[in-house]
Amino acid sequence: MRLKPNRRFRCIIAAMMGAILLFAIIPRATVIYELSCRKKELLLEKQELALVNEEYRQKLSEIESPLGIERIAREELGMVKNGERSVIRIIPSE
Repeated sequence: MRLKPNRRFRCIIAAMMGAILLFAIIPRATVIYELSCRKKELLLEKQELALVNEEYRQKLSEIESPLGIERIAREELGMVKNGERSVIRIIPSE
């Protein structure tokens, strides 16, 4: 059986249009897929960073409290209250 010339022309045009559409759609679809994966990764990273940020906020609030300031003054600066005696630790040299 022979196809009519008009029908053969339509098949060729349809195949060409299909090929053109595939060449136009496939690269964009891969980019969309890659961006979707990257978005998921970034959302997970954002959640992790939010947890770390909350920990730092808690530490900051502890440090800014009067007890935190006193602890830092005693431990890091060696300060003592009036009437207290200072203890100096001596580390033996090797």
